[in-house]
Amino acid sequence: MSARQLIVLVVAAIAAIGALFLIRGMGGSDSEAADTATPVSGQQVLVAARDVPQGAALTPSDLAVALFPEASIAPGFVRVADNPSAQTEYVGAVTRRAFVQGEPITTSYVVQPEGRGFMAAQLEPGFRAVSIEVGPETAAGGYIQPNDRVDVIMSHKFTDGGAERVSSEIILEDVRVLAVGATTQTQVAGEAPETVDGSVAVLELSAEDARALALADQLGDVTLALRGVQVDTVGMPNSRRRNGVGQSSGAVRIHAYGTVLGGGR
Repeated sequence: MSARQLIVLVVAAIAAIGALFLIRGMGGSDSEAADTATPVSGQQVLVAARDVPQGAALTPSDLAVALFPEASIAPGFVRVADNPSAQTEYVGAVTRRAFVQGEPITTSYVVQPEGRGFMAAQLEPGFRAVSIEVGPETAAGGYIQPNDRVDVIMSHKFTDGGAERVSSEIILEDVRVLAVGATTQTQVAGEAPETVDGSVAVLELSAEDARALALADQLGDVTLALRGVQVDTVGMPNSRRRNGVGQSSGAVRIHAYGTVLGGGR
């Protein structure tokens, strides 16, 4: 072996040893960086351990605790640091809406029944549950379900100039349906909408709206019109209730056989 070949072999060996030490040094740096990584800061909050439907009484198996980043914690979350017994304290509370697995339990959508029924626990503060007789012909063919929003229409007969006429009027808008018959849960799965059998619909109304509905039920026939899920920009944003049963304003049309009797738009 010549001196030149020997020098080349020595240089190659030194380079290989240097590369080995470099690789080991990089691996150690990564390991040290991983060991010294700053842990995620946050707080333990109460969450749903599984999917929970609306109107359900929470059980111990429905509740769990999870770590949430501090920046993601909303004021309505139940912090374990503030309430260490939250997992037991919220057992028996009624959900006012459905929760999915892992979703934080929020205080505004969970309420303690305090000896009252589940329906009373689901009502918004200041509202009442009012029942009204319905049928397929007055409840969108039976396709109205709990948690849908409806308009309430009153139709009645009257005499005008000796001729009998029929008028209809929207008396309530954007009303929440609490139940139809014995059905209190919304259909959330299936290949097609299902009809709901029931001769009574339960609506969530304010005291004044409840009075208007009772009066309309005495004056004529009441029909529920199903609203779509899209935001409706037509109507009266300042009030859900029209100006009163049997009255009309510039925003309300009352029709009698196609003839406008009330004020126009």
